[in-house]
Amino acid sequence: MTSHALARWQSTGLANLRQLHQIHRLATGASRGRRWGTTQLNRSLFVALVAQFQSFCRDLHDEAVGVHVTFAAAEQRGMIRALLTQGRKLDVGNPRSGALGSDFGRLGFSLVDQLRAAGPATGTQIETLDRIAEFRNAVSHGNESQVAALEASGKIKSTLRSYVEHRKELEALATTMDRVVADQLAALLNIASPW
Repeated sequence: MTSHALARWQSTGLANLRQLHQIHRLATGASRGRRWGTTQLNRSLFVALVAQFQSFCRDLHDEAVGVHVTFAAAEQRGMIRALLTQGRKLDVGNPRSGALGSDFGRLGFSLVDQLRAAGPATGTQIETLDRIAEFRNAVSHGNESQVAALEASGKIKSTLRSYVEHRKELEALATTMDRVVADQLAALLNIASPW
């Protein structure tokens, strides 16, 4: 079983990204080969990817907060919900590892450390998330020198292929995050897995 947040990411979030990908295909054609004049369209895919992943992270945090609230005394539930969500970084910024660590840390565990402990692939996915967020910011703020520097690293490009590779990394990270958050909540609250 998975969280509602992961189910929404895998249905609505990825469907929104597929829709944008389909528009890309309509604009550029389906045949193989390099496309010219698609840089801005390719960059928009990364902006949408970060937005959809941020929505997943926020939904997962909301769901985890809900688990905490369920096990609190009735008269404390409102206060606990407010304390766990007040000033949440995922409400105003990118879903970078620092924001995830800060927001999920309020729940009583270090999400990023637990993700890294899940294996080297997950550690790489966290680095990918931070890179995509940095790229998204450079694109969204029109910082062409930063975009160029990120592309010069060879780890991210304004191409459809790079977007697809990065999206797959976030798909895998979302699944791991979902499992890790459930495991941590179960251990912390001494309950069965909440999902």
